[in-house]
Amino acid sequence: MNCKKSTKRDRKFSGNLHTLYNSQGENMNIPEDVKEAINEMFLCKNLTEHMACFQHFYKELKDCTFVVFSEDEGTELPEALHSNYDNDFAIINIGSANRYYAVNSEIYREMLRTGRSDYYIDVCVELDTQAVSYLKNIFEEYNQIPDCDKIRKMIEYLQLPEVNYSCVPYLVENASKKDVINKIECYKNIKSFMLFKAFNFTGFWNDGECNYDRQEEDIQIDADGLYNDMLSEIFHQTYDKFFEMQKAIYVLLLKTICIEFSNPKKSAKNKIMSLFDFVNEQLGFIAERELEVCYCYFNHDEMTKKFFKKVQRNSNDLLDTINGMAWDLTHIRLIEQQFMFRPTDEVRFAIHMLLTFDNGLKEILQINPIEQIVFYEEIPIPKLKHFWVDNIPDAKEILLSDENKRKRQQTFSEMNVDKLRRILEEELLSLCNEGKV
Repeated sequence: MNCKKSTKRDRKFSGNLHTLYNSQGENMNIPEDVKEAINEMFLCKNLTEHMACFQHFYKELKDCTFVVFSEDEGTELPEALHSNYDNDFAIINIGSANRYYAVNSEIYREMLRTGRSDYYIDVCVELDTQAVSYLKNIFEEYNQIPDCDKIRKMIEYLQLPEVNYSCVPYLVENASKKDVINKIECYKNIKSFMLFKAFNFTGFWNDGECNYDRQEEDIQIDADGLYNDMLSEIFHQTYDKFFEMQKAIYVLLLKTICIEFSNPKKSAKNKIMSLFDFVNEQLGFIAERELEVCYCYFNHDEMTKKFFKKVQRNSNDLLDTINGMAWDLTHIRLIEQQFMFRPTDEVRFAIHMLLTFDNGLKEILQINPIEQIVFYEEIPIPKLKHFWVDNIPDAKEILLSDENKRKRQQTFSEMNVDKLRRILEEELLSLCNEGKV
């Protein structure tokens, strides 16, 4: 990465801090001067501008790390990891482009001193619940030869020496319901994942031999360790905020579907305004990406049809379906958080991607990808490519006015998410039963 030293310049603060007001950011204690500086970085369009802005606001930004997705600057992802939607599965970059660069105080000082900054990054593909479950159909036992047809595409797209693989989304989802999951099936899935990671794909492809890069005993130990970690109290405490986030997103989806079922002929604008009122008065926080998904659903957008396909009045497992959708959206936020995970001291940050077999989620991720993401005290604050609220008259006032911010803060402090969930589940089931004999 190369960058010339830039001179300071005055920049007028825009006052548009929409990206900071999400399910995490709105309730964070971020100093106002840091908010301003972050917003100014979010306005930058290239590396030179980012470096100049970082220099100008160095005092405010010294504890921040920015990851910027770019069409023509920075490091390019391996071609096999470019977002691909043509296969049964999809590897999805949650960023808006396949190149990226980073800016923080360490990188800034290096570039100021030498004109460049060389650092290691980690590229990691995260497997969601469906993807991990799929592996069990391929990798069951150490000595069992996998089905070549089933893994051909996985060989082509997944087995890159410079890429790591993780199943944190699967682990977090199952940890949240560890008291009710089928523990035997869960363990088998984890073991299959460890077999997948250790399998020698090159040898299998060249001569059909079934070999692993690690001994069976070592794979077994790793599977046991990962399974026990998932069930541990430490793991639960580490990811507890995502359990709570999933509950809140589930509540948001429940309310969205209640609005749609009760007022199907109303305009998308009227429906989203009703949802905004719910956010201000009962939920207490803004989830920008999730609200846009809901708006697209109200608008009958093609990119949400597969995601909401099973949301039907006559569905026998409607609540379970919506709960799963909430987990899908939570996985995206989890992957954002994983960007700051550093497997070694040499790694400055990591690019995490999602492997999913969920066609609906593939399309949801295309609606509004991340253009930039900043980590302040290791909490991710994404800037999405589009601020869709701008296109809805009066929406910004409803969401961003000081009065409604204060209202949400009060609501959030008093909100009982489990009580709200039960009320909305009853409301939705009642709507579904209307007209039934």
